[in-house]
Amino acid sequence: MKPQTRNLLWLCLLLCLSLGALSYLLNTLSISYNEAKEFFNPRSFGGFAGYFSTQIFGQNDWGLRVPFLLLHLLNAFLMFFFAQGFLKRPSDALMCAFLFLLIPGVNAAALLVSNSGIVIALSLILCIWVQKRSKIPYLLLLVMAFADESFALVFVALIFYGMERKQTFLILVSLGLFALNMYCFGLEVGGHPSGYFLDSNGHLLLIFSPLLFLYFLYTLYRYFNTNKKPLAWYITSTTLGFIWLLSMRQRVQTESFAPLLILALPLMVNLYFSGLRVRLPQFRARYTIPFLATFLILLSCNGILFLSKPLFVLFPQANEHFAFRHFIAKELALSLKAKGIDKVQTTERLQERLRFYGISKGTPLLTSNPLPNASKIPILYYDKPIMAFYLQDSKLH
Repeated sequence: MKPQTRNLLWLCLLLCLSLGALSYLLNTLSISYNEAKEFFNPRSFGGFAGYFSTQIFGQNDWGLRVPFLLLHLLNAFLMFFFAQGFLKRPSDALMCAFLFLLIPGVNAAALLVSNSGIVIALSLILCIWVQKRSKIPYLLLLVMAFADESFALVFVALIFYGMERKQTFLILVSLGLFALNMYCFGLEVGGHPSGYFLDSNGHLLLIFSPLLFLYFLYTLYRYFNTNKKPLAWYITSTTLGFIWLLSMRQRVQTESFAPLLILALPLMVNLYFSGLRVRLPQFRARYTIPFLATFLILLSCNGILFLSKPLFVLFPQANEHFAFRHFIAKELALSLKAKGIDKVQTTERLQERLRFYGISKGTPLLTSNPLPNASKIPILYYDKPIMAFYLQDSKLH
């Protein structure tokens, strides 16, 4: 069997394992308030994709999240294909795809109603096109200008890329597309200056995992000293610089821009294997030990992510759980339907979430605070009470 064919088979196996793990996680999740708002009033790719998918597969969690799951698997394949242009051995590209499938932030975004998947896909297609053809796909850039606000940073990166290669036309087009993207989406800069630098870096540590993020920073520094930097370096460096700069003044939605940082993965893998293979086996410990530590931390972070629901039993209060906003609503809706109730009056955030599961606004009153003459609806995870709601007819008030 040819090495290329063998690696493709291994990639398919990794994708199947990722699909199985994400399918389990999908079955445990409930729609969040922000996802429900985007679903009922779609204004972006994520909202429209989720809405049209439910028209085909039904208004349920699977119908809502299938497009993002499939896009995640496509992105893993694109990452494998992109990495082949950077790395010497086919097996190295497989390792890059494996790391992509292990990044906690990537796995979290694979199921959420967001633009993260399409941002990664279009960015990878852009980098692959430039890598293979040494040309800029201007039609793709036009699509990106209307797709998401984060692509404004890609256009800024292309300006620097064009300056380094003395491509005046690319610089002018990138400036125009940057202005068009700003006109369509804008960038909110306001309020009183307040530093969120540590918060932003903390989010990036969680998205990548700590050791991988530190190696990401080291990789950007090492490639800074090279004569001809790849487009992926310009995009990731510009994005990180923007996050750092803006976070000194205001809170930054790092999850909106972090997908662009994933483009640095092939650079990281290339730098690691280049340093490893020039050394004799007896001197490779300083490379293999940090790699094993990073791998174990990635597995641990993913274990926490995929076992989010069982972890509820460890928290005294359900709202202390790190992913509380993505749980509870589905189980509550099922309990209400079991009682023959399809209308309740509750808080705005919970009302919108229950609406997705077929519970509309009306009476009786539903609250998480104990009320007189109210029936209790406990939410159980693994036979342990996690939270309780109270149902009372509003006519009693």
